Amino acid sequence: MPTPAKTSTIQLASIARGLVEAQGPDALTMGALAQSAGIKPPSLYKHFADRAAILKLVEIEILNELEAYLRRETKGGTPKARLTAMAGAYRRFGRTAPNRYKAIYSGNAFNDPEIRAACLFSAQPLFEELKAAGIAEARMLPLSRTLVAFLHGFVLMEIGNAFNLGGSIEEAFDSSLETILREIA
Repeated sequence: MPTPAKTSTIQLASIARGLVEAQGPDALTMGALAQSAGIKPPSLYKHFADRAAILKLVEIEILNELEAYLRRETKGGTPKARLTAMAGAYRRFGRTAPNRYKAIYSGNAFNDPEIRAACLFSAQPLFEELKAAGIAEARMLPLSRTLVAFLHGFVLMEIGNAFNLGGSIEEAFDSSLETILREIA
């Protein structure tokens, strides 16, 4: 008769998430997870095929949280005001928990349909606001890509302390965002 599991997949995912938030995605190893869970590393394979499977769960959970956060924080009387608020919320999401933020956009969306679906889900508030702003269907994807690329790069540089040439980071963020959103009233 097999021994009962000491921990569940949900508990392990929660522990994995804690490791990522505390130390970043690179700190999540099978050994570190097993040690944190108080089990032997081979026991993890009853729940996960490999480290990538654990990171996938964490990434999808964070992308879902991002979607909810953007919806909750997007306010304003005009499409441009709402998009500006959304961009600020996105930036706060990354700055508030840098290690959590570093776990998203792993690049696995190209290979994994579940991560791709989570990426698209997290982008739905942006697509909805662009549509509400009257952006033509043909412009929505290019504009959303430009905005997300800017926000992601800006957040990564900011949490990595890469803005060290002087000047106001707030002014750089605001003027760049204004340039990207110039076609929106």
